[in-house]
Amino acid sequence: MNMLKAKYLTTRLFNISLAGFCLLGLGLNNAIARELIGLDYSVLTGNTVQIVFTFDQPPVEPRTFTIDEPARIALDFADTINSLKQRNFQVGIGNMQSIISAAANGRTRVVLNLSKSTEFKTSINGHQLTLTLGESEEPVAVVAKTDSTISPSSKTGQNFGISKAITKIDFKRGKNGEGRILIDMTRSNISTDVWRENNVVNIEMIGAQLPDELQRRMDVGDFATPISYIDTIQDGANIKMTISTNSEFEHLSYQADKIYTIEIAPITKEEEEKTKKEKFGYTGERLSLNFQDIEVRSVLQLLADFTGLNLVVSDSVTGNLTLRLKNVPWDQAMDIILKTKGLSQRRSGNVILIAPTDEIAAREKLDNLIFVINCNLQRLDGPVRGNSKIIQEMERIFIGNGWNV
Repeated sequence: MNMLKAKYLTTRLFNISLAGFCLLGLGLNNAIARELIGLDYSVLTGNTVQIVFTFDQPPVEPRTFTIDEPARIALDFADTINSLKQRNFQVGIGNMQSIISAAANGRTRVVLNLSKSTEFKTSINGHQLTLTLGESEEPVAVVAKTDSTISPSSKTGQNFGISKAITKIDFKRGKNGEGRILIDMTRSNISTDVWRENNVVNIEMIGAQLPDELQRRMDVGDFATPISYIDTIQDGANIKMTISTNSEFEHLSYQADKIYTIEIAPITKEEEEKTKKEKFGYTGERLSLNFQDIEVRSVLQLLADFTGLNLVVSDSVTGNLTLRLKNVPWDQAMDIILKTKGLSQRRSGNVILIAPTDEIAAREKLDNLIFVINCNLQRLDGPVRGNSKIIQEMERIFIGNGWNV
């Protein structure tokens, strides 16, 4: 009887252990990262390209960002293994040139190389994520994020959140006589084209709506800038702005979050030839950037890679930002980023330190204090007792800078 009981207990214990092992195995399987196992693309009407990513389990919404020059779209899939047998696809359809995928640090990045900047949207269905690239009859968001508060059944651009529109057009004169046009937008991902035709600068905002009260001509000729008129109209599904000028000028455009700025600065013909690679005091090589909700540290790293400078970023630099810069000198791009996030830079040779403005000020104050102390130490001659006056001066310096002496 005792032997039967012991055998029953042993069998019971084995079954429980086996069940626990199976549960543990399930838990471990759930912790394993998903895999990207398939990538297919096809052409729809109007040269629209559709790319389908297939995973072994439901995917997460990727983190996406775009670059204008060269035109690229990058998708980062977190906790994802790249199990594609082919990592490089030569497409050559519509605006799509090629697709490249790579994996590192537990994530997979897919880069779409384009012939020109193109809007796109993404959607998830089961184990597949679909990216639709190209023009369509309806407004398409540059970056589409899932939002549980938005009805998925909507058939208009509203299924991506607030509709694309501008809410305000403002004009300001800069201290150097430049005219600055500031456009407030409802969303930060409105695709914008800017080009110059002789003495006119044209701006087109794709798929955006203009309120009736903003469809007008602004006469700004009395502000002593190169700008005479600003005409803004609704042209089909897009907004068309025309800036008419009255003298030689240079222009640039940039975006910080939901404010798009066009700047027109006066320049003589001689200066125009002399400063081909200079604009408003900046001499860096020009670049174009288009980022949606990207970490500040990542943007600074990108600028460091572009310029080849040694960049040291303080640990206290945090946060994300959205910006679009087109044909802007890299040093001006850095200034815009630093001012937007309340940061400053400090140069030492070819090394640049980036930190919050208060931290930079504190470092400079400490350096000045050390310099004064060194100067006073050099004045010491003989025993300290014979230099009480200098010691008292140093004591006042320390106390004045908040030290306990």
